[in-house]
Amino acid sequence: MKIEIDKTQGKPTKIVATYQTWLEYDVEDLDIDWDKVKTIWCKYSILHIEMEDGTVMDIDYSTEGETDYKWPTQLQLVDEDYNQLWED
Repeated sequence: MKIEIDKTQGKPTKIVATYQTWLEYDVEDLDIDWDKVKTIWCKYSILHIEMEDGTVMDIDYSTEGETDYKWPTQLQLVDEDYNQLWED
């Protein structure tokens, strides 16, 4: 397979491979009134569930997914400023 790189865009300095993984949060046994959930977000692998009354539940993941490093989900060639020159 021949890769065509747009050389007019700059010199490639890095190759970025992106992989996909997952974390699973078990909320089945929590007493959550889903009709009163205001928002949900995840940061630093902690799931946060904010209720309408302002209380926030912080939940650690219960199962960590296994990352498959055999095939990346995205492969990019970028320049020193991370401008994308090629993507697969």
